[in-house]
Amino acid sequence: MKLPFKNSLFVLMMMFCVINQDIIAFQNSESGSVTLDSNKLTINGTSNVNDFKCVYEEDVEEGANRSNADDSTREAHKPEAELVLIVDSFDCGKRGINRDFRNTLKSDIYPTINVELIEVIRKDDIPTVAIVNISMVGVTREYGVELGEAYVDNDETLVPGSQNIKMSDFGLDPPSALLGLIKVRDELTIQFSLRVL
Repeated sequence: MKLPFKNSLFVLMMMFCVINQDIIAFQNSESGSVTLDSNKLTINGTSNVNDFKCVYEEDVEEGANRSNADDSTREAHKPEAELVLIVDSFDCGKRGINRDFRNTLKSDIYPTINVELIEVIRKDDIPTVAIVNISMVGVTREYGVELGEAYVDNDETLVPGSQNIKMSDFGLDPPSALLGLIKVRDELTIQFSLRVL
């Protein structure tokens, strides 16, 4: 069945709009600004007995949005997020692990962990490395984090990143329990995602 000319033109226009929207979304996902995603951050660790995962369970204060109400003056491609994480808001699954986690990070003296996005390095317009500062217990360390493949979640483009850190790099002693029978290993893994706008 042949469509009338007007209907054919309408169908072609609709197809162009859909294709054009996909192109715009793809361009935005590759070349837009990049920020840290506040809802996808965990700290993973291991001991000589088992593994544990500490999930952040509270909305994170975003430093850039908090400190600068007028973002229109900032460069479109400049990373602009600093996450301020409240140590006591991490849930490691068990009360004893939560207590040890907070004691180790001295949450009574240093209540927050800060993760600041310094720079995003791109290859062919795709984010491949994130330079981040991680600050806790009054010590800041810079890391170059290799990024994973982008994926879409709830209509947002996210790029995962994972960085191993050592507690000893921050002057911390890994906790132990049961008179030293259970020992947490020095290395922790921080997993997060970047949101591409």
